[in-house]
Amino acid sequence: MTVEVPSPPHSREIPGWWVIVAMFLFGGCATAMIFIYWDMHTRPFRPLTEAVGREFRHSLPKVEGGRNKGGPMTLRVAMRVPFKPVKGLEETEAVVRRVVELSKTHADIRQFEILEVYLIQRAPEQVAVTAAFQFPTTALLNAPVEPASSE
Repeated sequence: MTVEVPSPPHSREIPGWWVIVAMFLFGGCATAMIFIYWDMHTRPFRPLTEAVGREFRHSLPKVEGGRNKGGPMTLRVAMRVPFKPVKGLEETEAVVRRVVELSKTHADIRQFEILEVYLIQRAPEQVAVTAAFQFPTTALLNAPVEPASSE
């Protein structure tokens, strides 16, 4: 008489080194996806961002473009300035004029309806002071630079 010894059930455990490899692969894929998204999102505006950054050191420029909630196509340039941005101040107007000139040179503003320039001063332990200027791009293509409105 032979006695059959039941074989142990197959283990469904995953070896620890497989888990570590899978975690590193997932982390690498997530990093690659974030980099690709960032690159595709910023590439069209990178020449303008770099030009504003070269022209105004320590301004930390941020350039975005697109349509916000069905509104007009807008090219938005936001940057820090070391002075209080006030409409009518010579320094403010000079910076805005130069940013508009750089926008005409380094971005295709024909595809946008509005160019917005935001100047921001951040002082320690104080509320940030912001000045916003809007320009219709059709007027910019043929005319000298004068702010259309300010907030």
